[in-house]
Amino acid sequence: MRHSFRWALLLAALFLSSAGAQTQRVRVIFGPHLPAATDTSTSYAAHCGQTAYQLIVTPADKTVILRRSDGPDVDLGGTSIGARLLEEDVLVHVGFNCPQGALNIFLKGVKLVDLGAPTGFRDHISVKSDGELGTSSPAAAPIEELAIPRRETKLN
Repeated sequence: MRHSFRWALLLAALFLSSAGAQTQRVRVIFGPHLPAATDTSTSYAAHCGQTAYQLIVTPADKTVILRRSDGPDVDLGGTSIGARLLEEDVLVHVGFNCPQGALNIFLKGVKLVDLGAPTGFRDHISVKSDGELGTSSPAAAPIEELAIPRRETKLN
């Protein structure tokens, strides 16, 4: 940052000295020069009874892994759920529920499109306690049906 500031001052001095008696304005704009974070991931967590689940999405590695506290990891990268979570320009809500001996994962979201109308989608998959994947069910969804109003909580 110090070098950038010195260069800006040097450029300003050169402009001012070459201007002679005329007044000139020099505008110097600084922006962040910090490196971007690498190996970022998004994690979702759920508990079903004594079993803790963590759904980890890592775009750089192109992986979607479901970690379970009582069993082996399950790779969801080859499913439509995994593909949606890895897709760029997607806004998604991930939900879970716990039927007996399984975990259901639900997605609802919007795919943003450059110079086009966004498209809505829904998907769901079930993962059994032994790690076996059920069939996913991707479907288009009207955007106006994706928003669920928040419940109002009255404080006494």
